[in-house]
Amino acid sequence: MPFPYYFPITFSAEEYTDLQASLITALYNWLRQDDTLLGLMGTFALYLVWAKTDAALPYLVHRLDLRTGDIWPERKGTYTLDIWSYSPSATEITAIRKRLIELLDRLQFYTDEVKNVKLNLSSDGFVPSNEPEIWHYSLLFDISLWRQSEAIQIASY
Repeated sequence: MPFPYYFPITFSAEEYTDLQASLITALYNWLRQDDTLLGLMGTFALYLVWAKTDAALPYLVHRLDLRTGDIWPERKGTYTLDIWSYSPSATEITAIRKRLIELLDRLQFYTDEVKNVKLNLSSDGFVPSNEPEIWHYSLLFDISLWRQSEAIQIASY
């Protein structure tokens, strides 16, 4: 066959899935179920992109950015998780940071829509704040995954 070779792949509405919703939901549920994290935070609060105005501290905010991988059904990207805390010292926020890294660094999981999801801590650090005793810490994870329906169609072709 001449290059480029095109796979005749088509998708129904049921087969096309929302990767963002699948991954964000899985990560939310993974973090929410952890009693140690709940103990550190008091009340589990994890928001998508932005927290509510005047949300009780501490809280978490997460965001997922995906891009095409090296092979068509593969996706790569970043998972950003920000921690916000109100405390006279950084003790609370660093304890939460430690637990989040334990839960997420090198995490591997799958959902009905995606398989071989892998997270690896890429960078982390404090974010400056002008508010006294308000602490902000950001964690950035590399994420890679395979879209399930596309991978199945390619494998079955």
